Amino acid sequence: MHLLVVDWDFFFPTPAAGAPLGDHPELYAWPVAEDADHVDVIWLQRLRDFQKAGVELPRCHGYQDFWSRFRIAPEAPVWYADSNAWASQVFPSNLGGDGPWDSIHLYDAHHDCGYKLNDSTFDEWKAKATSGKARISAENWMLVHYWNRSLLFVHFPPWRESMTRPSEQPLILVRMTIDEGDAPDVTFDAVFLCRSGAWVPSWCDDQFEAFLKGCPARPVEHPRNVWRQPRADVERMENLSQRIRRSG
Repeated sequence: MHLLVVDWDFFFPTPAAGAPLGDHPELYAWPVAEDADHVDVIWLQRLRDFQKAGVELPRCHGYQDFWSRFRIAPEAPVWYADSNAWASQVFPSNLGGDGPWDSIHLYDAHHDCGYKLNDSTFDEWKAKATSGKARISAENWMLVHYWNRSLLFVHFPPWRESMTRPSEQPLILVRMTIDEGDAPDVTFDAVFLCRSGAWVPSWCDDQFEAFLKGCPARPVEHPRNVWRQPRADVERMENLSQRIRRSG
């Protein structure tokens, strides 16, 4: 059985993930954390930063025909959530199968295979996980499937300029390539889609909604997911705030 995992930030070019630097890379120098402040609240201030610099709000690109390249089984579910961390809980057993996935293909701006900033080796992370001291997150959920002996593939977005910026050092051996528009020669039995609200602005939520609706799989919200879709309309909030200031 095969799992397709798509992170919405695959379609949102950022210099930190290897996109061209452009004239204002500092506008994308965002701290990220999967909490309410970074998923919801902070986007209003970031919108103001773009407006103050006179830069058009960045949007997602290249998602319109994405699903058409893949073979997806007729009854496949698409689990959706805000964080890829929940993909660590998706196994063939959810579909009546057993064992590991024959393959997991991740389309993402990040490899999600653990970072040496947090753990020096997979064995170190595994020891923490065994003792209950490791936190499964969007940064390391692929390690769970590696541990379960699934075959892993990471496909970086085509807007990424090279594999040298940023330099990738996952905790495990994993096949990493820049996507060239082809598709794996498998039929996917399930899809997992995450919105990555701490990485992708709330003003792109309408695009995410269209992307989710365009998936040929059956939509199923992950049972552990907690989110609001769409998030607060920060463009509307700022326009209203400006009108109030002018009228006052």
